[in-house]
Amino acid sequence: MTSPALTTMLYHPIDIEIRGTSPLDNPFFAEVQATFAGPNREQLVIPGFYTGDNRWVVRFSPTATGEWAYACSSPHVAIETGEGGVTCQPNTNPAVHGGLRVDPAHPHHFRYEDGTPYFFMGYEADWLWAPGLGDPEIRKVKELIDQIKAHKFNQVFVNVYAHDTRWCEGKTSEFDYGPPAMYAWEGDNDNPDHSRLNPAFFENFDRMMDYLLQNGIVAHLYLRVYNKAVNWPANASPEDDLYFRYVTARYQAYPNVVWDFSKETFNERDKDYVANRLRLIRAQDAYGRLTTVHDCPDFAHNPRYAHLLDFFTDQHQPADWYSRALYERARRPIPYVNAEFGYERKDPQVIMHAVASQLADELMHRACEVIMGGGYITYYYNPTAWDVVDSRHVPDGYRYCRILHDFFAGLQWWKLEPLLYHGWRSGVRCLADAGREYVFYFPKGKLRQVSLGGTEGVFSERWVHLFSGESKQMPDRTLGIPASRVERVQLKGPFDEGPCLVHLKRKD
Repeated sequence: MTSPALTTMLYHPIDIEIRGTSPLDNPFFAEVQATFAGPNREQLVIPGFYTGDNRWVVRFSPTATGEWAYACSSPHVAIETGEGGVTCQPNTNPAVHGGLRVDPAHPHHFRYEDGTPYFFMGYEADWLWAPGLGDPEIRKVKELIDQIKAHKFNQVFVNVYAHDTRWCEGKTSEFDYGPPAMYAWEGDNDNPDHSRLNPAFFENFDRMMDYLLQNGIVAHLYLRVYNKAVNWPANASPEDDLYFRYVTARYQAYPNVVWDFSKETFNERDKDYVANRLRLIRAQDAYGRLTTVHDCPDFAHNPRYAHLLDFFTDQHQPADWYSRALYERARRPIPYVNAEFGYERKDPQVIMHAVASQLADELMHRACEVIMGGGYITYYYNPTAWDVVDSRHVPDGYRYCRILHDFFAGLQWWKLEPLLYHGWRSGVRCLADAGREYVFYFPKGKLRQVSLGGTEGVFSERWVHLFSGESKQMPDRTLGIPASRVERVQLKGPFDEGPCLVHLKRKD
């Protein structure tokens, strides 16, 4: 039997409902799939997931405009309606650009599926879904997402499920969502039934994912987490397979998804198990979304596993953020993200991770160190990062990150490489397309000498103050340094104090 034709837009998910009966005692283990044939001979085989009441769903987002035909199949379900069509219309949402990809021409960077450049600016919000539990409108979730978008963050790091934190254990306030109001499986965390997922929990998660998509924000999904008190299924058990298959089937059609095995993957001693889970995800994901692991150099640097990572997600807090970014960039031509280089505290009150908390000024310096080393960053704000989700306060770090994003998003930053030159030990950093374009980071002070070589022509000069956002265009500068020489150039800025970014670009 053929279903009525459906309509959606390019890169926008649509649900294909499959009804039928299965002889299996547990329908969550009943496998279903649909094969989609596209207008340009594309073919996608997408697994489905069980949603209750003898109903399965295959979630599909077309990758080309035009007519798509699909056929459903299953070894475990007698399907009532198994064929149909989807009309894909052009995308009208300017925030949606398809899936995130590694830029093949500049493999340390990202681009969207439609070719749009992507300056990665992450935001940690492990419990982002939790304030929406019990509210079909997910108003508190939307409120925080709106803040995130307004300050130019474009990737949210979020756990698929997290239970509680040891530093804010139990219900410490009305804004504390650990343990959450709803469990991801049947039962509870003390007595879970890992053989059955909780569709109501994931329906709430769907609403968050859709709102992130419509606002152009990538969801960086941690499928596991080891320090948030979750009672997980046993490693590589049928229940563990079910969980990973279910999440991959349910969310792969969202183009704004990135798969991460776990927050703090180093906690999993069995690295073969980590590799096995990534292979399972990749085998299930028809769209080839990006995969990574958070904070596990032993995995990322191991030749047995490195090919499973599209980019490396680090957690590095010592005082050599710049050197670390340079080191990781030199190891392998993939993007590098330092996703945890500090935590901004709510000032004057210090909450959670008090010893490790920093003020926004220090966090901005660390962010610049990572970016000037050729990496990308993820920002932490204590009152929204973990199970306490209190979005009433707008911290200074939001504004600073927006200034940083806007500066680089106005450049062709993917063409710039870290440049080590005389004076870098003093804290001055440089990204360059040598001879044509330079970006300098000055942590403080308005008068600097930098060393340049092979730089000839007329250059525009613009200074941006990273705390105020004030931008000053200086008089054009003529440089005449031949390729065979290195000379010191004095840059005198318009601001009494830093930190500042300076952009020099040859006027051709």
